[in-house]
Amino acid sequence: MSEQYVKQFNADLGELSLNLIGENHWRRYSSSKIVSIQNTLRKKKILFMEKPVERIEILVSGEPRPYIIEKGVIKDDFSWIKDVLKRFAEKNKVVYKE
Repeated sequence: MSEQYVKQFNADLGELSLNLIGENHWRRYSSSKIVSIQNTLRKKKILFMEKPVERIEILVSGEPRPYIIEKGVIKDDFSWIKDVLKRFAEKNKVVYKE
């Protein structure tokens, strides 16, 4: 299962919009299509070492691959992103896993 990395996002009015790396257009999903949002850790190789990296996986109904927001890949503050997505999930009754 290949991953799709997000470079920008917008969570507003019951809709999550994602702009992926390598694409110019935005993908828009209503909250009813979002299966879950979950925090995960992944080991990333940096030179000769492996370093744990925080990331958020967004699973959307009908999409075979998860959308990934990874710390260091996206420009915004990662703790702010987590807060925004947590509030979006609470407001729109989407499953949010820590």
